[in-house]
Amino acid sequence: MDSQQLCDVECFMILVEIVVHSYIVLICFFMAIYSMLLRKQSINRRVIRYYMSARIPKILSRLNVLIRDNDIVCIDKLRMDRNVFHILASLAKNIGRLTDSKNMSSTEKLAMFLNILAHHEKNRYVKVDYIRSEWSVSRAFNECLRDILKLTSMLLVKPNPVLEDDNDDR
Repeated sequence: MDSQQLCDVECFMILVEIVVHSYIVLICFFMAIYSMLLRKQSINRRVIRYYMSARIPKILSRLNVLIRDNDIVCIDKLRMDRNVFHILASLAKNIGRLTDSKNMSSTEKLAMFLNILAHHEKNRYVKVDYIRSEWSVSRAFNECLRDILKLTSMLLVKPNPVLEDDNDDR
């Protein structure tokens, strides 16, 4: 090989290195932009879209309609009247140790629990009615179930058999 061909090969090799290096820089540039976009999307997902303070009036008005306004709605949704509901709520609070959480009252937990049991509803339907997340509904249901099970000895009574010579008119 003469010196001219050798110089041409060296120039070609230098050009190839420049092109490869520019492709690597370009790929790194695109990867940096892509990672910035992913980071921005993950930050946007972590933003709380609905503030609790904006939902509280709706939640309270829904709960008031359900358990404080009239017996018709309470019987329709919970399968018990308001008086029995409040007695069960006080039993669940005092004996079952059902407590209020930071964002949900014990009466709302009990109303959700009874609504799920009475109508065999899924959590995703109850979350719309009570303006809560599915996780909150599930946690409240399990907490209420645990506390209501503590009342079984009080609420479930072993029946006495009715004898043939019994004169009771029941």
